[in-house]
Amino acid sequence: MNPFSLENKHILITGASSGIGRQCAITCSYFGAKVTITGRNKHELEQTLSDMSGGNHQIIIADISKIDNIEDIVNESVSVNGKFDGFIHSAGIEVTLPLKMHKNKIIDDQMRVNVYAGIEFIRNLSLKKYSNDYSSFILISSIRGMVGAPGQLGYCTSKGALLAAVKSLATELAKRNIRVNAISPGQVENTAMTEHMLNEFSDISLQKNKESHLLGWLTADDVANGAVYLLSNAAKKITGTNLIIDSGFTAV
Repeated sequence: MNPFSLENKHILITGASSGIGRQCAITCSYFGAKVTITGRNKHELEQTLSDMSGGNHQIIIADISKIDNIEDIVNESVSVNGKFDGFIHSAGIEVTLPLKMHKNKIIDDQMRVNVYAGIEFIRNLSLKKYSNDYSSFILISSIRGMVGAPGQLGYCTSKGALLAAVKSLATELAKRNIRVNAISPGQVENTAMTEHMLNEFSDISLQKNKESHLLGWLTADDVANGAVYLLSNAAKKITGTNLIIDSGFTAV
């Protein structure tokens, strides 16, 4: 059997309406998974669904910043497609502002989506009624959780928190052979965050960023392929770690 196959696995993906989350949904479906995708934009989720392979996938329209609704999302999907075998928390927001304008509310909004929602999903998914043993959970972090950037206090803080969280979660959930890992991508082309950066940064800053990615900027496919690996049986002994996919950025 192909160890990278996701056949018969049920995967939940947040932030699937665009960017990395969308490509993770498409790639997971290609490898045979049954996928539940969540996001706030129905039209964009339907576009994601139209690009996916196979059937029995499910769309759930949801605002995951409303943490109290997360168990309802999990329960609804399980009632339709059965217990989960994997989870990718790709939903995330980023605000670039100078420190003097980075109020606590702005930091908290980013923490709520980037960190608290992901942890709340895993808290629910860790229950036997919602997930199978040997499941794999992935939190999409960022190289900005390891190296700083001016004006991105909230974003860097939230992505660094995810890297710490996977270690605690991995040790606690190992008793059910549930694996928890992070993926830290570098700059990914054609995402909303990259478009925002293109508008906000100077030509010199952009050129420096591109040169620091030794093999060029990533595509969403690069990240999705890493996620499939961590979800698959090929990574059955990998937990509590951070898969860096950054085109050599952190080697410079």
